[in-house]
Parts: sequence; structure tokens; C-alpha cells
Amino acid sequence: MDKELNYSQIESILNSSALLRSIDLMGVGLAVTNPNLKDNPLVYVNKGFEMITGYTKEEVIMRNSRFLQGEETDKDHLDVIRNAIKQGKAATVTIKNYRKDGTTFWNQFIISPIYDSGNKPAYFIGLQFDVTDEVEAQQESRQQIRQLSYFDPVTGLLNMGRFQEAAQEELAILEQEHRSGAVLRVNLNRFRYINESYGEAAGNELLIGVAERISSEVDEDALVCRSFADEFIIFLNQISNPLQIHTIASKLYDSLKQPFIMADDEMSISFAMGISIFPDDGAEVSQLLKHAELAMKEAKTENISNPHYFDYYLMDKLIERVNMEKRLPRALAEGEFELFYQPKIHAVTMEIIGMEALLRWNDPEEGMISPASFIPIAEECGFIVELGEWVLWEACRTNKRWQDQGLPKLPISVNVSAVQFKHPQFVQTVGTVLEKTGLAPEFLELEVTESLLNEPALIKDRLDSLKGRGINLSIDDFGTGYSSIFYLKELPLQILKIDRTFIQNTPHSQRDSLLLRSIIQLGKSLGLTVLAEGVETEQQLQFLRENECDQIQGYYYSRPVDCKTMTRMLEDGSTNHNLC
Repeated sequence: MDKELNYSQIESILNSSALLRSIDLMGVGLAVTNPNLKDNPLVYVNKGFEMITGYTKEEVIMRNSRFLQGEETDKDHLDVIRNAIKQGKAATVTIKNYRKDGTTFWNQFIISPIYDSGNKPAYFIGLQFDVTDEVEAQQESRQQIRQLSYFDPVTGLLNMGRFQEAAQEELAILEQEHRSGAVLRVNLNRFRYINESYGEAAGNELLIGVAERISSEVDEDALVCRSFADEFIIFLNQISNPLQIHTIASKLYDSLKQPFIMADDEMSISFAMGISIFPDDGAEVSQLLKHAELAMKEAKTENISNPHYFDYYLMDKLIERVNMEKRLPRALAEGEFELFYQPKIHAVTMEIIGMEALLRWNDPEEGMISPASFIPIAEECGFIVELGEWVLWEACRTNKRWQDQGLPKLPISVNVSAVQFKHPQFVQTVGTVLEKTGLAPEFLELEVTESLLNEPALIKDRLDSLKGRGINLSIDDFGTGYSSIFYLKELPLQILKIDRTFIQNTPHSQRDSLLLRSIIQLGKSLGLTVLAEGVETEQQLQFLRENECDQIQGYYYSRPVDCKTMTRMLEDGSTNHNLC
């Protein structure tokens, strides 16, 4: 009877309020508890409460509202409500509650006390708003933001930022447990050309395929990241025996060597893999990443067809590289660079028909430094543009001086780096050099690397412009790259230089001889002048003559010589080989 009386009194009080009747009609849950009764029970609920929770008022009156709680109800939010009741204050929380049927909903709950004449809480009134849709939409939005913040949008792998955070956390655990770990870096070769040839969609398909193979070959706890367009990083953290690292890396390497299907074509990709090991190669993620990168770069440079491990001699090479990079501008400013010249010879008459300018660095402390040591560094750091421009000026000035001295008017060839050729001011620079030095364009030959042929859209206009000025153009080191015969036919080239690797075993190797003969025939069929580099013996010369090679260059006639010696050779007009 007391229960019914209590409920009817509360209901009578509430029903007298038009505001609360409006709340009832809006479907907002309303509940009233009495803190002066044992366990602060519900003494009133409205229809909105019944609709939201699935409970009837008969099932909940005189019960504490904890029946709405469950495993997923946040305890901190419950503490907010308890403290509000304890302190007689108002509070608002958004808390996960449970319906009668066991399903959950998000409840935006507002609680506030109603005071009696003694200024003590007589009741607590609570409003319930079912905000499940809003909260889930916010959670989905947060998940999408998290996906963008943490994951690569193409492969779904971790991005670099999240990878580094997670890897550092894993390192702390490995250190505590005295276990090993490893960082593997995988870089795909020529991925840009795949994108250009097959399209971005196919390129993305390849990246997804690579990501799937990596993920399938490593433990599910391993961290896998796509750091750049063509690079993947793996952190192996479940390593009980360091030998496991080699086993996993070898399996992964073999898996990636298997062909991929792209646009209904079967394609095998080439790649380089570098590995650093924790704790031997570094205690921080940044160290392990850097050391794995050094190993990967060496694997790429040296064409190492296996997983390649970091060694501290690579750090010595890095320090040497950094020091050399710093020394290059100073060396140019202080006149330490000079040009040597190697004659180009007519294969039949053995007359000098031109010369190639070759850069040398005469360091005052180390002596002559090989171009193989400093040219790649200059290309990587971009200094090759400035250095190449100096070579162009010096070669053209020297050739014009020889001509002004009455020496034979012969073309001088200058090697052009791919980095230099791509520079937006390159064609203009060549024009300026010719104009300022007074050298006629037909006496300048530019040698471009074969790798540039894979970017015909970029280079064709520039080659056309250079040819239009009367400059000779040759393709250097032919056969060492992956150029298309179609591009060789379409681009405005006049001279085909066959790389020395095709000469050195001729005529003793039947295979190399057949290949060399085919390349000569290819060049002739395209209307190109064919020059063979690296000719060192009488037998090689005779073979080239028999197969109608036009020009030769190499130690058989002359090594590269300094300017004074080249001047004397031009003055003598001698056709005797082995002059130097």
C-alpha cells in the first residue's frame, strides 16, 4: 500500500506539470529516485523510460537502477552518477546501458536533485536520451579518422607514423624479456615505370598483392608498414631464436619473387631487402630503420639477390659518403676537377673522329678520385646539376680553343646525368654555353643514359629541341638498361654506344659474340652510327670491323688523357694506337 501511495503521490506531482507531460510525450525517459529510502530506489518512471529500456514501471519501481548496467558500462561514468547523488549535485554522462532484452543503448543521462524545505535532497530526477545513433556515428567517424591517421589507404597496412610508435612499444617489451627482434625493409625496383606502363590502378593492385604476401609470411603479431610508394617495412617481434629471422626473411624473399598477375599479365618484380637486428644493430626504432635502409640500399646498388644484413662497415661508408658530399662544392670552387679526354676512332681508317670528355677529381690529399666514387653521390644530392654544367662549359671552351688553334674540328661528347637532363633549365643552359663559348652546335655531342629512354614523354621534347639546334645525340652504355626498341626508333638519336660489357669477352665467347653482332645490326637497321666502348685487343677490333661497327673507343687506341696530351695527339694527327 505504501508503495502504491508513494508512486501515486509522485505521479500526481509530476502530472501537474505541463512541462513534464511534454517530456513524456517526446519519448524522453524520466526516472525519479528517493535517496532517503534504502538503496535509493526508483519511485517513478514515465512512458519514455519504458519505451527506451523495455521495462514496465511495475517491473522497476522500488528497485535500484543498477539493473540497467552490464559488462560494457563504463565504471568511471557510474562514479560520476554516484558522486552526484552523494554530494547532492547535478551531473551529465553518456553511458552504455542495457535494455530488458539484453541489447545495449547509449544513454545520455542527466541527473539533478529536488530539495525539500530543509534544503536536503528529497528526490533525484533523471532524464534519459537514447543517443545510440549519434554515438555510433561519432565512433564510426573516429574510426575513419583513425584509419586515415594510422593506416595506408591503399594496402590497409600501418603508415610510417603509427608503425614507429608501435615498434617502439614492442622494443620496450623485447628489452625487458631479453628477446631479439628485426626490421626488414623491402624496396620495389622500377615501380614508377609499372605505374606509367599499366596505370595507377594496376600499380595499386600490385602494392596490395605485395602487402598480402608479406602479411601471409610473417606472424600476425608482426608490424607491417607501407612507408613510401614502393617501400614496405616489417618489424618482427616474436623471435625466440635469432635464426628465425633468416628463415622468415628467406621465405618472404622467395614469396615475393613469385610472379604477380597484373592486367591479365604475369609479372615478376625485382626488389631489394635490407635487415637490421635488435639489439645488435640498435636499441631505438630510428636506428634500426636507418640501418635496415643502409643494408637495403647496398643490396640495390650491388644487385644482391638475397636478404642483406646490416653491417657496421655500412656506417663507415655512410660517413664517407656524407663527407664526400660536403667536399664536392669546395672541390669545384677550388679547381680540383679537371677533364680528361678519350679519343673516338674510326673503326676502318683508325683516324681520330672525336673525343669524349671525362670528369676527374684530383684531391690535394687523396690524389685522383674515381668518378665511380663521387658521381653517384653528386647525383643523389643534386650537385650533379652544377657539376655537369661545369663539365659542359669546360668541354665546349676547350674544343673551341683547339679549333681556334687550327686543330681538326671534331665533335666533343659530354655525358649527361639523368638528374641533370631532367632539370627544367637544361636545354636553355646548353644553348647558353654554346652561345658564350662560340662552339658550333655540330661539334657538341650529348650522351644520355639508357635509363632515360623509359621516360619518353619527358625526354622527347627536349631531345627534339637539342637536335633542332644541330647538337648530336647518343645513347650511352646501351644494353645495360631496359630500354624499349620502339623508343630507340622513335627518339631523335644519331649514335648508339654499346657498353663495354658486351665487348670484353668477344670474340672468345660465342654467346657474347652473337649478342654483340645482333646489337650492331639493330643499330645499323635503325640508321644509327654504332660505337663500341672498351675495345682493348686486336681480335676485338677485327671482329667489330667484320660486323660493320662504325667507331671504337678504348685502351686499344688510348686511355683517357689529360688536356695537354690530347692537344698533342690532335697536333700530331697520328693514327698509331697505344700512344698513351
